[in-house]
Amino acid sequence: MEIYPVDQTRVEAKYRRDLNTRSITVRYIWTDLVDAWATRNENFVDEIWDDVISDYNAYSYVSSVGISA
Repeated sequence: MEIYPVDQTRVEAKYRRDLNTRSITVRYIWTDLVDAWATRNENFVDEIWDDVISDYNAYSYVSSVGISA
């Protein structure tokens, strides 16, 4: 899973964070994530996201998430 941080170009310089794109291995929830995405179960996708992002609080607000196999 790739996580893209929010565009901070409009954030005042003193408040900007230096955040880069992150790649996180999510094999342990991959099947659940694909099933939730395929069935458009937004609540379960959110629950999975909360679990994944718990170790990366700086990325709690993102511009997009990429999922690929």
